[in-house]
Amino acid sequence: MKKLVNEGKKDAVINFEELGVDCLFVDEAHVYKNLYTVTKLRNIAGIGTSSSQRATDMKMKCEYIQEKNQGRGVIFATGTPVTNSMSELFVMQRFLQPEALQRAGLEFFDNWA
Repeated sequence: MKKLVNEGKKDAVINFEELGVDCLFVDEAHVYKNLYTVTKLRNIAGIGTSSSQRATDMKMKCEYIQEKNQGRGVIFATGTPVTNSMSELFVMQRFLQPEALQRAGLEFFDNWA
């Protein structure tokens, strides 16, 4: 997690929380699909077993905005939400509908799949 957050490379000027952002409109949202997915399943194409700093940073920002707005305030736009596998749908839901996944008992990929 320390490697993904990578605080050493960030500017020490202002935090995201201090910007006063209350809604995120994210274009080209498919760029953030490389979010780590915990799973015990094997031989399923496309499951992200590594995570990018970009996706991890976006996930934290989405969680912050959704926490401030009762689960709302994040809009993703993309022409290619799924390019390789169904696990990309799960990642998009993790960004946009974490509370719905939790209520349904599907916050882990293995249950969701």
